[in-house]
Amino acid sequence: MTRLHLASFAHLVAAAVAAIALAACGGTSTGGLGPCETGIPDPACRLPCISDGNCPTGFHCGDDGTCTAECSPDGSGCGAGQSCDNSGHCFDDTSGTDGNDCPSVTVSPMPRTPSVQLLIDQSGSMTQNFGGVTRWNAVKNALVGGSGVVTTLGGQVVFGASLYTYNRNNDSSCPRISRTPTRMLNNAGAISTLLNGAQPDADTPTGESIQRVIQDFQQNPPPANSVPVILLATDGEPDRCSNPDAHDAQSRQMSVDAAAAAYAAGIRTIVLSVGNDTGEDHLQAVANAGAGQNPQTGPATFYRANNPAELSAALSQIITGILSCEFDLSGVVDVNRADEGTVTLSSSGGGTCQAAGNLTRGSQWEMVDENTIRVLGAACDALKAGSCTLQATFACGTIIL
Repeated sequence: MTRLHLASFAHLVAAAVAAIALAACGGTSTGGLGPCETGIPDPACRLPCISDGNCPTGFHCGDDGTCTAECSPDGSGCGAGQSCDNSGHCFDDTSGTDGNDCPSVTVSPMPRTPSVQLLIDQSGSMTQNFGGVTRWNAVKNALVGGSGVVTTLGGQVVFGASLYTYNRNNDSSCPRISRTPTRMLNNAGAISTLLNGAQPDADTPTGESIQRVIQDFQQNPPPANSVPVILLATDGEPDRCSNPDAHDAQSRQMSVDAAAAAYAAGIRTIVLSVGNDTGEDHLQAVANAGAGQNPQTGPATFYRANNPAELSAALSQIITGILSCEFDLSGVVDVNRADEGTVTLSSSGGGTCQAAGNLTRGSQWEMVDENTIRVLGAACDALKAGSCTLQATFACGTIIL
Protein backbone atom coordinates (compact mmCIF):
# COMPACT_ATOMS: atom_id res chain seq x y z
CA MET A 1 0.00 0.00 0.00
CA THR A 2 1.21 3.49 -0.77
CA ARG A 3 -0.20 6.38 1.23
CA LEU A 4 0.80 10.01 1.52
CA HIS A 5 -0.37 11.72 4.71
CA LEU A 6 0.33 15.37 3.99
CA ALA A 7 1.19 18.30 6.23
CA SER A 8 2.57 20.96 3.95
CA PHE A 9 3.99 21.37 0.47
CA ALA A 10 6.69 23.69 -0.81
CA HIS A 11 6.42 26.49 -3.32
CA LEU A 12 5.18 26.22 -6.86
CA VAL A 13 7.14 25.27 -9.91
CA ALA A 14 10.41 27.15 -10.36
CA ALA A 15 11.99 26.54 -13.74
CA ALA A 16 12.20 22.79 -14.14
CA VAL A 17 13.63 22.18 -17.59
CA ALA A 18 15.11 18.77 -18.28
CA ALA A 19 16.32 16.76 -21.23
CA ILE A 20 15.69 13.03 -21.31
CA ALA A 21 18.09 10.85 -23.23
CA LEU A 22 17.03 7.29 -23.85
CA ALA A 23 19.85 5.05 -24.99
CA ALA A 24 18.24 1.97 -26.44
CA CYS A 25 17.49 -0.01 -29.53
CA GLY A 26 14.38 0.78 -31.45
CA GLY A 27 12.02 -2.16 -31.61
CA THR A 28 9.70 -4.33 -29.66
CA SER A 29 9.95 -7.77 -28.18
CA THR A 30 7.88 -10.13 -30.28
CA GLY A 31 8.39 -13.41 -28.49
CA GLY A 32 10.66 -15.68 -30.50
CA LEU A 33 11.33 -19.41 -30.34
CA GLY A 34 14.30 -19.60 -28.00
CA PRO A 35 16.35 -22.10 -25.99
CA CYS A 36 13.48 -22.80 -23.58
CA GLU A 37 11.05 -23.74 -26.36
CA THR A 38 12.92 -26.10 -28.68
CA GLY A 39 14.91 -29.30 -28.29
CA ILE A 40 16.29 -30.00 -24.84
CA PRO A 41 15.71 -26.83 -22.77
CA ASP A 42 18.77 -25.07 -21.43
CA PRO A 43 19.18 -25.79 -17.68
CA ALA A 44 18.86 -22.07 -17.01
CA CYS A 45 15.21 -22.28 -18.12
CA ARG A 46 14.30 -24.00 -14.85
CA LEU A 47 15.95 -21.54 -12.52
CA PRO A 48 13.54 -19.71 -10.17
CA CYS A 49 13.69 -15.92 -10.30
CA ILE A 50 12.10 -12.73 -9.06
CA SER A 51 13.85 -10.30 -11.41
CA ASP A 52 16.11 -10.49 -14.47
CA GLY A 53 19.13 -10.15 -12.19
CA ASN A 54 18.49 -13.66 -10.87
CA CYS A 55 19.03 -15.14 -14.36
CA PRO A 56 22.30 -15.75 -16.20
CA THR A 57 23.33 -13.64 -19.21
CA GLY A 58 21.08 -14.34 -22.16
CA PHE A 59 17.99 -14.96 -20.02
CA HIS A 60 15.33 -12.89 -18.27
CA CYS A 61 12.74 -13.61 -15.59
CA GLY A 62 9.46 -14.79 -17.09
CA ASP A 63 5.91 -14.29 -15.86
CA ASP A 64 5.91 -17.76 -14.26
CA GLY A 65 8.87 -16.92 -11.99
CA THR A 66 11.48 -18.94 -13.90
CA CYS A 67 14.27 -17.80 -16.20
CA THR A 68 13.48 -17.86 -19.91
CA ALA A 69 14.66 -16.49 -23.26
CA GLU A 70 12.89 -15.77 -26.52
CA CYS A 71 16.09 -16.22 -28.50
CA SER A 72 19.74 -17.21 -28.47
CA PRO A 73 22.74 -14.83 -28.64
CA ASP A 74 23.27 -15.74 -32.31
CA GLY A 75 19.79 -14.38 -33.06
CA SER A 76 18.13 -17.74 -33.64
CA GLY A 77 14.54 -17.71 -32.46
CA CYS A 78 13.88 -14.16 -33.69
CA GLY A 79 12.18 -13.08 -36.87
CA ALA A 80 13.63 -11.47 -39.97
CA GLY A 81 15.21 -8.09 -39.27
CA GLN A 82 15.46 -8.83 -35.56
CA SER A 83 18.31 -9.47 -33.17
CA CYS A 84 18.59 -10.91 -29.69
CA ASP A 85 19.68 -8.75 -26.77
CA ASN A 86 21.75 -9.94 -23.82
CA SER A 87 18.63 -10.73 -21.79
CA GLY A 88 17.11 -13.03 -24.40
CA HIS A 89 14.58 -10.57 -25.86
CA CYS A 90 13.98 -10.19 -29.59
CA PHE A 91 13.99 -6.62 -30.90
CA ASP A 92 13.69 -4.98 -34.29
CA ASP A 93 17.29 -4.30 -35.29
CA THR A 94 17.48 -1.14 -37.39
CA SER A 95 21.04 -0.31 -36.40
CA GLY A 96 22.73 -2.45 -39.07
CA THR A 97 25.08 -3.68 -36.35
CA ASP A 98 25.23 -6.44 -33.83
CA GLY A 99 22.22 -6.67 -31.51
CA ASN A 100 24.33 -5.78 -28.50
CA ASP A 101 25.67 -2.59 -30.16
CA CYS A 102 22.72 -0.22 -29.78
CA PRO A 103 22.57 3.24 -31.32
CA SER A 104 21.69 6.10 -29.00
CA VAL A 105 18.27 7.68 -29.39
CA THR A 106 17.71 11.09 -27.77
CA VAL A 107 14.25 12.52 -27.19
CA SER A 108 13.09 15.63 -25.37
CA PRO A 109 10.20 15.79 -22.91
CA MET A 110 7.01 17.22 -24.33
CA PRO A 111 5.86 20.51 -22.79
CA ARG A 112 3.15 19.48 -20.36
CA THR A 113 -0.09 21.43 -20.08
CA PRO A 114 -2.37 18.94 -18.33
CA SER A 115 -6.14 18.95 -18.80
CA VAL A 116 -7.54 18.23 -15.34
CA GLN A 117 -11.23 17.57 -14.77
CA LEU A 118 -11.97 17.97 -11.06
CA LEU A 119 -14.59 15.38 -10.09
CA ILE A 120 -15.93 16.60 -6.73
CA ASP A 121 -18.13 14.61 -4.37
CA GLN A 122 -21.33 16.58 -3.62
CA SER A 123 -22.76 14.05 -1.17
CA GLY A 124 -24.40 15.07 2.08
CA SER A 125 -21.42 14.05 4.20
CA MET A 126 -19.44 16.96 2.74
CA THR A 127 -21.18 19.12 5.37
CA GLN A 128 -19.15 17.44 8.15
CA ASN A 129 -16.66 19.42 10.17
CA PHE A 130 -13.19 19.51 8.71
CA GLY A 131 -10.84 21.42 10.98
CA GLY A 132 -13.27 24.24 11.76
CA VAL A 133 -15.01 24.44 8.37
CA THR A 134 -17.14 22.01 6.39
CA ARG A 135 -15.44 19.65 4.00
CA TRP A 136 -17.30 21.38 1.17
CA ASN A 137 -15.99 24.84 2.06
CA ALA A 138 -12.49 23.48 2.58
CA VAL A 139 -12.54 22.05 -0.97
CA LYS A 140 -13.81 25.36 -2.38
CA ASN A 141 -11.08 27.34 -0.64
CA ALA A 142 -8.33 24.87 -1.62
CA LEU A 143 -9.39 25.16 -5.25
CA VAL A 144 -10.52 28.75 -5.87
CA GLY A 145 -9.59 30.67 -2.70
CA GLY A 146 -6.89 33.32 -2.85
CA SER A 147 -4.14 30.69 -2.61
CA GLY A 148 -6.15 27.87 -4.20
CA VAL A 149 -4.55 25.60 -6.75
CA VAL A 150 -6.90 26.70 -9.57
CA THR A 151 -6.37 30.35 -8.67
CA THR A 152 -2.59 30.13 -8.65
CA LEU A 153 -1.98 27.55 -11.39
CA GLY A 154 -4.91 28.27 -13.68
CA GLY A 155 -2.62 29.77 -16.31
CA GLN A 156 -0.63 26.54 -16.59
CA VAL A 157 -3.38 23.91 -16.35
CA VAL A 158 -6.52 23.40 -18.42
CA PHE A 159 -9.04 23.02 -15.58
CA GLY A 160 -12.68 21.98 -15.61
CA ALA A 161 -14.92 20.81 -12.78
CA SER A 162 -17.78 18.36 -12.34
CA LEU A 163 -19.87 17.91 -9.18
CA TYR A 164 -21.55 14.57 -8.65
CA THR A 165 -24.33 13.21 -6.44
CA TYR A 166 -27.82 11.70 -6.66
CA ASN A 167 -30.99 12.54 -4.74
CA ARG A 168 -33.52 9.79 -5.38
CA ASN A 169 -36.39 12.06 -4.26
CA ASN A 170 -35.64 14.89 -6.68
CA ASP A 171 -33.39 13.73 -9.53
CA SER A 172 -34.84 12.21 -12.68
CA SER A 173 -31.54 10.64 -13.70
CA CYS A 174 -28.43 9.30 -12.00
CA PRO A 175 -25.80 10.42 -11.49
CA ARG A 176 -26.56 14.10 -11.30
CA ILE A 177 -23.57 15.89 -12.81
CA SER A 178 -23.15 19.67 -12.66
CA ARG A 179 -20.15 20.97 -14.58
CA THR A 180 -18.39 24.03 -15.86
CA PRO A 181 -19.27 24.94 -19.46
CA THR A 182 -15.79 24.00 -20.62
CA ARG A 183 -12.25 23.14 -19.61
CA MET A 184 -9.82 25.97 -20.25
CA LEU A 185 -6.85 27.89 -18.92
CA ASN A 186 -7.70 30.58 -16.36
CA ASN A 187 -11.01 28.91 -15.52
CA ALA A 188 -11.16 29.86 -11.83
CA GLY A 189 -14.19 32.12 -12.36
CA ALA A 190 -16.38 29.40 -13.85
CA ILE A 191 -15.27 26.84 -11.25
CA SER A 192 -15.95 29.31 -8.43
CA THR A 193 -19.43 30.01 -9.85
CA LEU A 194 -20.15 26.27 -10.03
CA LEU A 195 -19.06 25.62 -6.44
CA ASN A 196 -20.74 28.69 -4.97
CA GLY A 197 -24.02 27.78 -6.67
CA ALA A 198 -24.16 24.28 -5.18
CA GLN A 199 -24.42 22.65 -1.78
CA PRO A 200 -23.84 19.10 -0.53
CA ASP A 201 -26.91 16.98 -1.18
CA ALA A 202 -27.32 13.21 -1.03
CA ASP A 203 -25.56 10.12 -2.37
CA THR A 204 -22.19 9.09 -3.85
CA PRO A 205 -22.42 7.19 -7.19
CA THR A 206 -18.68 7.43 -7.82
CA GLY A 207 -18.26 4.70 -10.44
CA GLU A 208 -21.04 5.98 -12.69
CA SER A 209 -19.77 9.55 -12.29
CA ILE A 210 -16.26 8.60 -13.44
CA GLN A 211 -17.88 7.02 -16.50
CA ARG A 212 -19.64 10.31 -17.25
CA VAL A 213 -16.34 12.19 -17.13
CA ILE A 214 -14.81 9.66 -19.53
CA GLN A 215 -17.68 10.42 -21.94
CA ASP A 216 -17.11 14.14 -21.48
CA PHE A 217 -13.41 13.82 -22.37
CA GLN A 218 -14.34 11.78 -25.43
CA GLN A 219 -16.87 14.37 -26.56
CA ASN A 220 -14.62 17.31 -25.66
CA PRO A 221 -11.01 16.12 -26.12
CA PRO A 222 -8.12 17.98 -24.48
CA PRO A 223 -5.87 20.20 -26.61
CA ALA A 224 -3.10 18.55 -28.63
CA ASN A 225 -0.20 17.32 -26.45
CA SER A 226 -2.26 17.86 -23.27
CA VAL A 227 -2.57 14.84 -20.97
CA PRO A 228 -6.13 14.23 -19.65
CA VAL A 229 -6.49 13.63 -15.91
CA ILE A 230 -9.47 13.01 -13.63
CA LEU A 231 -8.80 14.29 -10.12
CA LEU A 232 -11.37 12.58 -7.91
CA ALA A 233 -12.02 14.32 -4.58
CA THR A 234 -14.37 12.23 -2.46
CA ASP A 235 -15.13 11.95 1.24
CA GLY A 236 -16.88 8.62 1.57
CA GLU A 237 -17.48 5.09 0.41
CA PRO A 238 -19.19 4.89 -2.99
CA ASP A 239 -22.73 3.74 -3.61
CA ARG A 240 -24.50 3.22 -6.95
CA CYS A 241 -27.50 4.50 -8.85
CA SER A 242 -29.46 1.26 -8.59
CA ASN A 243 -29.05 1.17 -4.80
CA PRO A 244 -28.02 4.51 -3.24
CA ASP A 245 -27.69 2.88 0.19
CA ALA A 246 -25.31 0.17 -0.96
CA HIS A 247 -21.84 1.08 0.27
CA ASP A 248 -20.70 -2.43 -0.54
CA ALA A 249 -18.23 -4.49 -2.54
CA GLN A 250 -20.22 -4.08 -5.76
CA SER A 251 -20.21 -0.29 -5.48
CA ARG A 252 -16.49 -0.33 -4.72
CA GLN A 253 -15.79 -2.55 -7.71
CA MET A 254 -17.76 -0.22 -9.98
CA SER A 255 -15.43 2.63 -8.96
CA VAL A 256 -12.34 0.51 -9.58
CA ASP A 257 -13.68 -0.66 -12.95
CA ALA A 258 -14.50 2.93 -13.95
CA ALA A 259 -10.98 4.10 -13.11
CA ALA A 260 -9.58 1.21 -15.17
CA ALA A 261 -11.88 2.17 -18.06
CA ALA A 262 -10.64 5.75 -17.84
CA TYR A 263 -7.04 4.57 -18.08
CA ALA A 264 -7.91 2.36 -21.05
CA ALA A 265 -9.35 5.48 -22.69
CA GLY A 266 -6.06 7.33 -22.12
CA ILE A 267 -7.22 9.22 -19.02
CA ARG A 268 -5.43 8.90 -15.68
CA THR A 269 -7.38 9.05 -12.42
CA ILE A 270 -5.80 10.51 -9.27
CA VAL A 271 -7.60 9.90 -5.97
CA LEU A 272 -7.86 12.39 -3.08
CA SER A 273 -9.79 11.43 0.06
CA VAL A 274 -11.30 14.40 1.92
CA GLY A 275 -11.27 13.00 5.45
CA ASN A 276 -10.81 9.44 6.66
CA ASP A 277 -14.22 7.87 6.00
CA THR A 278 -13.06 5.91 2.96
CA GLY A 279 -11.12 2.69 3.46
CA GLU A 280 -7.48 2.79 2.44
CA ASP A 281 -7.77 -0.51 0.59
CA HIS A 282 -10.44 0.97 -1.66
CA LEU A 283 -8.53 4.20 -2.25
CA GLN A 284 -5.46 2.15 -3.14
CA ALA A 285 -7.40 -0.05 -5.56
CA VAL A 286 -8.95 2.94 -7.38
CA ALA A 287 -5.57 4.71 -7.53
CA ASN A 288 -3.94 1.57 -8.92
CA ALA A 289 -6.63 1.09 -11.57
CA GLY A 290 -6.45 4.77 -12.45
CA ALA A 291 -2.72 4.42 -13.12
CA GLY A 292 -3.07 1.26 -15.22
CA GLN A 293 -1.79 -1.01 -12.46
CA ASN A 294 -3.14 -4.18 -10.89
CA PRO A 295 -5.85 -2.96 -8.47
CA GLN A 296 -4.83 -5.44 -5.77
CA THR A 297 -1.06 -5.20 -5.96
CA GLY A 298 -0.15 -1.90 -7.61
CA PRO A 299 1.87 0.74 -5.75
CA ALA A 300 0.15 3.87 -7.12
CA THR A 301 -0.03 6.84 -4.77
CA PHE A 302 -3.32 8.00 -3.34
CA TYR A 303 -3.78 11.10 -1.22
CA ARG A 304 -5.65 11.70 2.03
CA ALA A 305 -6.21 15.00 3.83
CA ASN A 306 -7.74 15.42 7.28
CA ASN A 307 -7.82 19.21 7.59
CA PRO A 308 -7.81 22.27 5.30
CA ALA A 309 -4.02 22.69 5.37
CA GLU A 310 -3.47 19.08 4.33
CA LEU A 311 -6.09 19.41 1.60
CA SER A 312 -4.41 22.48 0.10
CA ALA A 313 -1.05 20.75 0.32
CA ALA A 314 -2.35 17.61 -1.39
CA LEU A 315 -3.91 19.51 -4.27
CA SER A 316 -0.74 21.56 -4.72
CA GLN A 317 1.43 18.46 -4.70
CA ILE A 318 -0.77 16.67 -7.21
CA ILE A 319 -0.92 19.53 -9.71
CA THR A 320 2.67 20.77 -9.42
CA GLY A 321 3.87 17.17 -9.65
CA ILE A 322 2.05 16.76 -12.96
CA LEU A 323 3.50 20.06 -14.18
CA SER A 324 7.15 19.67 -13.26
CA CYS A 325 8.02 16.10 -12.35
CA GLU A 326 6.45 14.10 -15.17
CA PHE A 327 8.07 13.80 -18.57
CA ASP A 328 6.50 12.59 -21.81
CA LEU A 329 8.74 10.44 -23.99
CA SER A 330 8.46 10.35 -27.77
CA GLY A 331 9.30 6.64 -27.53
CA VAL A 332 7.36 3.91 -25.76
CA VAL A 333 8.99 1.90 -22.95
CA ASP A 334 8.17 -1.74 -22.32
CA VAL A 335 7.00 -1.16 -18.74
CA ASN A 336 7.60 -4.83 -17.87
CA ARG A 337 11.31 -4.17 -18.47
CA ALA A 338 11.51 -0.68 -16.97
CA ASP A 339 13.65 -2.04 -14.14
CA GLU A 340 16.42 -2.42 -16.74
CA GLY A 341 16.55 1.37 -16.98
CA THR A 342 18.93 3.76 -15.22
CA VAL A 343 17.59 7.23 -14.45
CA THR A 344 20.12 9.89 -13.50
CA LEU A 345 20.02 13.52 -12.40
CA SER A 346 23.02 15.76 -13.05
CA SER A 347 23.80 19.44 -12.53
CA SER A 348 23.04 21.86 -15.35
CA GLY A 349 22.94 25.57 -16.07
CA GLY A 350 25.85 26.36 -13.78
CA GLY A 351 23.87 25.35 -10.68
CA THR A 352 24.16 22.41 -8.33
CA CYS A 353 21.62 19.60 -8.54
CA GLN A 354 20.83 18.61 -4.96
CA ALA A 355 19.82 15.08 -5.97
CA ALA A 356 22.58 14.36 -8.50
CA GLY A 357 23.28 10.69 -9.17
CA ASN A 358 21.39 7.54 -10.12
CA LEU A 359 17.80 7.43 -8.88
CA THR A 360 16.15 4.37 -7.36
CA ARG A 361 13.11 3.05 -9.19
CA GLY A 362 10.03 2.97 -6.98
CA SER A 363 11.15 5.51 -4.40
CA GLN A 364 12.72 8.17 -6.67
CA TRP A 365 11.26 7.47 -10.11
CA GLU A 366 8.54 5.40 -11.71
CA MET A 367 6.87 4.77 -15.03
CA VAL A 368 3.42 6.38 -14.98
CA ASP A 369 2.62 4.58 -18.20
CA GLU A 370 4.52 3.36 -21.24
CA ASN A 371 5.63 6.84 -22.35
CA THR A 372 5.71 8.89 -19.13
CA ILE A 373 8.37 9.03 -16.41
CA ARG A 374 7.56 10.53 -13.00
CA VAL A 375 10.32 11.70 -10.65
CA LEU A 376 9.44 11.39 -6.95
CA GLY A 377 10.25 12.91 -3.58
CA ALA A 378 13.42 14.93 -3.07
CA ALA A 379 14.45 14.27 -6.67
CA CYS A 380 11.23 15.98 -7.80
CA ASP A 381 11.98 18.91 -5.49
CA ALA A 382 15.45 19.17 -6.98
CA LEU A 383 14.02 19.27 -10.50
CA LYS A 384 11.72 22.13 -9.51
CA ALA A 385 14.74 24.14 -8.41
CA GLY A 386 15.82 24.27 -12.04
CA SER A 387 19.45 23.09 -11.81
CA CYS A 388 19.05 19.45 -12.81
CA THR A 389 19.06 17.53 -16.08
CA LEU A 390 17.27 14.19 -16.26
CA GLN A 391 18.68 11.32 -18.29
CA ALA A 392 17.24 7.83 -18.67
CA THR A 393 19.09 4.88 -20.24
CA PHE A 394 17.28 1.67 -21.06
CA ALA A 395 18.51 -1.72 -22.25
CA CYS A 396 18.37 -2.83 -25.85
CA GLY A 397 14.90 -3.64 -27.09
CA THR A 398 13.09 -1.79 -24.29
CA ILE A 399 12.16 1.22 -26.39
CA ILE A 400 9.57 1.09 -29.16
CA LEU A 401 9.98 4.19 -31.32
